[in-house]
Amino acid sequence: LYASNTWKELVANAADGKAMHFLGLLSDGNVHSNIGHLIALLRQAKKEGVKRAYCHILLDGRDVPATSALEYVEQLENVLAELKGEGFDYAIASGGGRMQVTMDRYEANWGMVEKGWRTHVQGLGRSFPSALAAIETYRAETGCLDQDLPAFVVERNGEPVAKINNGDSVILFNFRGDRAQEISIAFDAKEFDKFD
Repeated sequence: LYASNTWKELVANAADGKAMHFLGLLSDGNVHSNIGHLIALLRQAKKEGVKRAYCHILLDGRDVPATSALEYVEQLENVLAELKGEGFDYAIASGGGRMQVTMDRYEANWGMVEKGWRTHVQGLGRSFPSALAAIETYRAETGCLDQDLPAFVVERNGEPVAKINNGDSVILFNFRGDRAQEISIAFDAKEFDKFD
């Protein structure tokens, strides 16, 4: 992977002052993704000098236990704490449950994709000081399971930690395609009319 032209281009782009973003399902369910892949990508990005890397996490609760999100977020936060500092900013920027944001399939609900896009790209949505706070608050307020958690934006000093900006590097780390296609089209299609 790290020898591929795609990886090299994304790293070079991020080294040129842009941020690198990782978007995908945060679990080890092995149906759509594996958190181990995200952690390996983050560590390699740091090794190659990427200064700013942000995670946009989709919570599972379907291919893993229904309320296990905090375990995965804590695992990721520990890795990010290890990687940030000394000019490196590595953090969780946004997220939500897989059945609420981003991961639609078969063009059944473009509104779900739009909600994710607006959260990850525009930083729109309810904000929290951390992903852990978002999960705990939504659970206390609604009792919902991980896959149904509403979208959230992580804030720092009253602003989103990171929005996906034009020209940034973005890696969708899901390895299964069906729930990855629509958000990819929203980012990359030459002509797109599903939402503005």
